[in-house]
Amino acid sequence: MNGIQIIPISDAEVRKILTIEEGHFVDVKAIEASPGGLTKAIAALSNAEGGELFIGIDEGIAKTRRRWRGFSNQEAADAHVQVFEQLFPLGTDYKYDFLGNDHQTGLVLKIQVAKTRDIKKASDDRIYVRRGAQNLPVEDPAQIEILRRDKGLSSFETEPVKYDSAVVTNSERIIKFVPEVVPTAEPAAWLKKQSLLIDDNPVVAAVVLNHRPYCRSDAE
Repeated sequence: MNGIQIIPISDAEVRKILTIEEGHFVDVKAIEASPGGLTKAIAALSNAEGGELFIGIDEGIAKTRRRWRGFSNQEAADAHVQVFEQLFPLGTDYKYDFLGNDHQTGLVLKIQVAKTRDIKKASDDRIYVRRGAQNLPVEDPAQIEILRRDKGLSSFETEPVKYDSAVVTNSERIIKFVPEVVPTAEPAAWLKKQSLLIDDNPVVAAVVLNHRPYCRSDAE
């Protein structure tokens, strides 16, 4: 099924899972947890440092005693896997395995999650991030921007600033630089193509570029 293999594990490995501490890198859930709800956990781990999610572990009273109670077979997890693979496909960032033990009931689905380069959303189209043992929604634009920068999707240098674009487009530096670009272009058109001019506002990088001493290597 879906190329997900069953991996036999020892009694000692079972005990390790049953006693593992939930936290920033680990989450455990019962098989009754809804697939949609579980996508929050997967997205949160993706947007943080990555980690592991085990599905098929019952929590005891006050979470002091867990019990292994997995899916009866691979097909019993179909509803979960189909939802997961739409948002978090098998590959470099996500690895799915079924864990089985001769002395335990059913198969536990383990999802190994890497820290992704892009921001992931849960099935409710919201962004979550793992903080301790919680999957917290991220809705504030400033927090989302911090998350983007953490993943390298944006940086301070790409932000537009309130600065007269003519100071950049008509600068001596740009006037010297642009004629050496192939194919040739007008300064404003070239700056926009390079995402250095957005809605007629230069970004921080353009302003910095304008104030650096010009050298021939900048045109290469």
